Amino acid sequence: MKQNGKRIYKLFRKSKAHTILYQFMVTYFIVLFIPLLICSVYYIRMISVIGSDDIQARKTELKHAAVLVDTMLDEVSYLGDSLASNTGVNTFKRISAAFDGSNSYKVYELHAMLPDLYAINQSVFDYFIFFDKSETVINKQIAYTYKDFYDLYLHEKKYESYDDWYHHMKEDKVIYGLSPMESYQYKTKTPLNMIAYTRPMIYGDYNGKSRIQIMFKDTVLETLMPARADNSIQFIKDFHGRLLYYKAQGEPQKTTQGEVTRAVDSVIIQIENPENQTVLLDREKYLVIRYASDKSGLEYYMLQPMMAVNSRSIYSIFMLAVFVFAAVTVGIILSYYMSRKSATPINDIMKEVSQSTKRFHGHQAVFLSLKETFKHLVNTNTDMVRVIESQKPFLRNAFLNRLLYGNFTTEEDACIIADNIGLIHRDRVFGILVFRFNADIDKIVEDDLKLINSCILSMIEVLKEILPDSLYTNLDGDQVVLLMSIEKKRREYFKEETERNIRKIKETMPLDVSEQFFVYGGNEVESLTELKDSYNNAVYMFQNEKGQIDNTVIWYINNFVNIPSYPPQDFSLKLMHYVMAGDSEGLHDALEEIIKKYFIENSLPVYLQHMLLNELQTALFRIIRRIGTDESEYSTYYNKLEENSNATLLNQFTLTLNLYRAVCKGVGDKKKLKDTSVITASIASYIDINYGDKNLSLTSVADIFGISEPYLSSIFKQYLGINFSTYMEGVRIEKAKEFLEKTNLSIGEISDHVGYGSANSFCRAFKRVMGSSASEYRKK
Repeated sequence: MKQNGKRIYKLFRKSKAHTILYQFMVTYFIVLFIPLLICSVYYIRMISVIGSDDIQARKTELKHAAVLVDTMLDEVSYLGDSLASNTGVNTFKRISAAFDGSNSYKVYELHAMLPDLYAINQSVFDYFIFFDKSETVINKQIAYTYKDFYDLYLHEKKYESYDDWYHHMKEDKVIYGLSPMESYQYKTKTPLNMIAYTRPMIYGDYNGKSRIQIMFKDTVLETLMPARADNSIQFIKDFHGRLLYYKAQGEPQKTTQGEVTRAVDSVIIQIENPENQTVLLDREKYLVIRYASDKSGLEYYMLQPMMAVNSRSIYSIFMLAVFVFAAVTVGIILSYYMSRKSATPINDIMKEVSQSTKRFHGHQAVFLSLKETFKHLVNTNTDMVRVIESQKPFLRNAFLNRLLYGNFTTEEDACIIADNIGLIHRDRVFGILVFRFNADIDKIVEDDLKLINSCILSMIEVLKEILPDSLYTNLDGDQVVLLMSIEKKRREYFKEETERNIRKIKETMPLDVSEQFFVYGGNEVESLTELKDSYNNAVYMFQNEKGQIDNTVIWYINNFVNIPSYPPQDFSLKLMHYVMAGDSEGLHDALEEIIKKYFIENSLPVYLQHMLLNELQTALFRIIRRIGTDESEYSTYYNKLEENSNATLLNQFTLTLNLYRAVCKGVGDKKKLKDTSVITASIASYIDINYGDKNLSLTSVADIFGISEPYLSSIFKQYLGINFSTYMEGVRIEKAKEFLEKTNLSIGEISDHVGYGSANSFCRAFKRVMGSSASEYRKK
């Protein structure tokens, strides 16, 4: 019986101990689980926000892409309008035979008047001007007949023969604006997918089918549109509902472009909000994102698979499940460990109480035992408090560093930490003092550094004694920064009280040490977040201490001076640009802006007016040197300025501005004159166009251009480096190579096309230039 009683007593005690452990474990787990539950609910809410945010981000991407495309189309439209209003274009469209006789020179003139595409818009593939009357296609680089343009250069692949294409050019209506994306045959066999912007010609005497076409590749739109994800679809429609552009990334093969657009249209028609809906394509659900541009009238569509749209949300849900599982597991383990650590002292206390009860036999003994036990716990807590108190100087130091470098976004954040570290900050005025060691820190040796560190430590020790509640820190090795404050109502005594404390500090320190420190003071501020300005102003006084070197504190003085407005440094570059370009109107506007802005509106002081006059004259003579004037012309300009050097300032300005205009006009006049290089270029252009004329020779070209044969031969050799006959033969052979590569014409037909009288003459010339026969070249 006694053994059974002992066994039951042991089980009871074991069950009691486990109950205490279980209660602690449940308590700790609940404490840990409640924040986890709150965070999980918040995270689930964030997952729904992420889903809507992903959709909004894609809509924003599409909108930004639409703005980029509209901007590009504006540039294309502007290019078309400028070409349509070009004087040379409107003159040339009245010519019926572009390549006959002297009209060929007009082709070169038109080339010279047309803009260089690569200097205007890099995204455009090219532009072409179709002259209906002369059946000619011209741009900055080429001049072709309709036939040659179709055969050798560019045409839509859907027109399988020249007759089909010619009928389209002559009979079909010229549609203003963008055309749907087409596949074009460009020179080689490789096709290009391009979109054409058509601009009808301004009608004049001849109301035909003349037009301007500006082409750009589909890759341009592909670059501007948002990056496509797997199985995504993008397309653009105009206000007529025509499909202008369509691109898909791994779409279902059973779904065609027409089926996609019809499915999207049916969804948009049936719903009230067409900007954010879904459509089913080949058993896969897509999110339809649509943006209609009010500027261009185009409609931009982006179809994203819902799996891709919700991928971030799905990933977030998965990560939530993983983290919840990990948190619950860690929580259980941590709760058990903390329970074991917490339950053990209580069991020890109960054992100690039990032993005390047995020893003293009374309630008083139990009370004394508990008193001793709690005394031990209080002593333990005191040690913890002591540890925390020992960390406060580091916290105060870090807090002051954050104030000096402006790391607090709001005053409220700074005040919270100030309260925690015990800094009085309400209704106070603050200022920063910098104690700087009087030595060049970059030139001292290691032993000197030890001395400086000792002096710094001495300074900090005195600060602890004189100002125990103040904030201070050691910066840059040779500086101690101190935060001073005073009540707002006593702000006028801030400097006086500060200097009294500084004198007290220096008196406490050894004399040799105190003499090595200069004290710099910043301006007073009323908030903690403004202390960075006070610190910067104190540091600013390191190099601006004149007149205060003997003061106790070298205080910050605001030396801001209001400097009159003056023209920017690049104004002379603008003037040089306009003069070198011969742009009289642009120069006039630039000079007018300088006089109006800096004389009439701002009223520059006289000394700045003289400075501006000198800069204008200096820039003028730099320009004169650059445009290559001879010494006599340079001296003329210089003498004009010299004669008026004693005139009034206004007269000198007037003369200088007139000289700018004269130099600019001279540059413009020189550009209008035709010199030998222009004639040579005209002749070369004439040969490039009329290479198929069998009568083309040195004599015929000299007659057409009204110059002698020897002069023509000499200037050709001078500027191009080869003889006239060699150049003409090279052009003909290059054209023959194109026919051999891109057509099935016979050798005899090609020789006739490139201006040779017989096939034998052509073959001899071809082998002389290329080193192989024409038939061998075609086989290669």
